Amino acid sequence: MKICKAIVLVVLSMLSVGVILLFEINAWPVGSSLAGIALGFSLPGLVNSIQDLLDTTNWKTSQRKLKRGRFIEDSTIIRISFAYLYRIKIGNKYLLVKNERGTGKYQPVGGVYKLLGKEKMELRNRYQVKDDNKIPLDRSSRDDYRLRLENRYLRKFVKRFDRKAEREQIYNLSREFREELIEKGIINWSQITYRFCGRHMTELHFGDHFQYYELLLADVVELVPTPEQEADLELLVKQQSDIYRFATADEITSLGVDTASGDLRENIADHTLKIIQENEGQLMRISGVGKTYTINL
Repeated sequence: MKICKAIVLVVLSMLSVGVILLFEINAWPVGSSLAGIALGFSLPGLVNSIQDLLDTTNWKTSQRKLKRGRFIEDSTIIRISFAYLYRIKIGNKYLLVKNERGTGKYQPVGGVYKLLGKEKMELRNRYQVKDDNKIPLDRSSRDDYRLRLENRYLRKFVKRFDRKAEREQIYNLSREFREELIEKGIINWSQITYRFCGRHMTELHFGDHFQYYELLLADVVELVPTPEQEADLELLVKQQSDIYRFATADEITSLGVDTASGDLRENIADHTLKIIQENEGQLMRISGVGKTYTINL
C-alpha cells in the first residue's frame, strides 16, 4: 500500500512538472498556474510517502504519525524501558516470580538491560539522556535501560542500542536469572542453555501509568532445559511458594483473574503475555533470532 501510494504521487508530480514546462514553453500562464497548484499538493504528499517507506518498524511509523499530528515535538521527553524476559515452560505451565517492587504480581524471570563501562556517560554526551524519575533509583535499578531522552534522539539511540552500546547482550543474560532463581534458592544450576525467540517492541504511545510517551522493548529467550533441569522444574510445580508460581497460558492471558472462583484480582503482570508461546508470532525477527546460547551461572 505504501509503495503504491508513493508510485501514484511520483507519477502525479512528474505529470505536473511536465505540464508546467509545456505551458511555460508555450506561454500559457493559466495552465502553468493550475499545474503548479497540483504540484503543490502532490509534492508534500510525496515527501511524506517516502518517509513512510523508510519507517520499517511499527514504532517508527507511530513516532512519525504522532509528530505529524503535533502530539509530540523534537523536544518531547520520551521514556524508554529496554528489558529481556525468560520463557521457562514445563508441561503447559510457565514459571513466574514475584515482583520485588511491591506490586504483588507475578512476572517472568528477567529484567531491564544494564549499561556497562562508560556507556551511560556516552549516552549523556550524545543524547542527553536522563535517569528515569518514575522508578526509585537504588542499587538494583542504577545503570539500567530505564531512561528518558528527547524525541529528536530516539532513532539514533535505538540504533546504538542494537549496534554499538556497551551493555548486557543477548549472548549472556545470566544476571537476572542468577539473582531471581539461584540466589533465592529456587533452583541450583551452574549452567543453562536458552534460545533467542525474538523481540517485542511497542509503538510509541502515551503511558497512563507514568504520564509519558513511552517506547518499551523486551527481548524474549526460552530456556532449553536438560533432562535433569526438567526434573527440577517438575518438582517445583508440585511445591507451594510465595516467591514463585506456575501459570498456564490461559491464566496469563487473563492476568490471573479467576472468574470461576470469583477472584477478580489481577495477580499476573501484563507484560507476562509477551513470553507465552502463542504470542511468539508477534515478536520481531531481528538478527540472531533462533540462535541458542549456553552460559555459566
